[in-house]
Amino acid sequence: MNEWTIAMQARKWMKKNESFLYSWHAYVGSELGLFDAFKEPVTVDEVASRTGFPEDLLESWVQVGVELKHLKKKDDKFRTSKKRCSALMSDYGSPGVAALLKEMMELHLPTLLAYPNIMRSKERASFDHEEYGGIVAETSALLEHFAIRKIKRKVREQKIETIVDLGCGHGGYLRKLADHFPDIQMIGVDINEKVIESARLQSKDYPNLTFEVGDFEEWEPKQGKVDMILLHNVFHYIHPDERSRLLEKINQNIGEGGVVSVITPLSGTEHGKAFSSAFNSFFVAHSNLYALPKQSDLDFIFSKGDFDIFDLDPIIKEGSWFTFWLTPKAEEKGKTDAEHAEIQEQQEVSAKSACSN
Repeated sequence: MNEWTIAMQARKWMKKNESFLYSWHAYVGSELGLFDAFKEPVTVDEVASRTGFPEDLLESWVQVGVELKHLKKKDDKFRTSKKRCSALMSDYGSPGVAALLKEMMELHLPTLLAYPNIMRSKERASFDHEEYGGIVAETSALLEHFAIRKIKRKVREQKIETIVDLGCGHGGYLRKLADHFPDIQMIGVDINEKVIESARLQSKDYPNLTFEVGDFEEWEPKQGKVDMILLHNVFHYIHPDERSRLLEKINQNIGEGGVVSVITPLSGTEHGKAFSSAFNSFFVAHSNLYALPKQSDLDFIFSKGDFDIFDLDPIIKEGSWFTFWLTPKAEEKGKTDAEHAEIQEQQEVSAKSACSN
């Protein structure tokens, strides 16, 4: 291979890296509040003076922003493009978008960059639930938004009276449901105490919401069985060998006719193969996170937990995120009904025989 060919290939790889700049620039601006700082037209030195950030570093960030069209320039002043970056501004955005960037830049990319060392040393990273549990909860809530209409419809159809969210995070999903169903009793369970404290604080105006600190793999209802359980974005926290055991426990805690809502990325589907594979690489690089379930494994996993799966639907195709329902297997109930019918028939025969005698 000659030097010209090598140079051209290097140029191609350099161009591929350009897309990374959008995420990097958005992350820095979000973390430092720079999109708010440039909300109105202002010069770089004015923002540097106000924030205390080094002017040369700020100038460099601003120039990248202009080229990416995250910022607009007029004369010597710069202003945030609300069309492109409003989601990263406090007056217009939501914490979910900033959390997604933070998770990607502080969790996913550093882990993927450490892959050579992890593979050589065979020492995997450890996910810090205390430090990053809140961020992950925010991004999960952002993804759940795509399924909320489906869940509200099921709540109405099934005439649900109790809902439990296992791995509830900050409780945002339950609050969205409570806005529409103020008479349904809802419980949120999460292992992160700080996250639960935040959920309680944010939900103080919702009398039908309660929150508990606990391991969702061991949770049991204090009073009776429940009608609906939310199991959203939790399978990568559970060892594959333990997933069926969790479902068996959930089956014991859900009432007759109850349903389980599942949201999870899957591997081995026709959608979002590159992203789901990279996501899976992040999980398996940790000693306390686990590979995503494969679509081909679902029937086996849920049948062992005595559940039927239905309405499997990709809600974010590019990420291979799916939503589906679980319901306790009908065979057991059918078998019980048949046994009762047989017993009743035997009793009737016995009664007729007694009368004839």
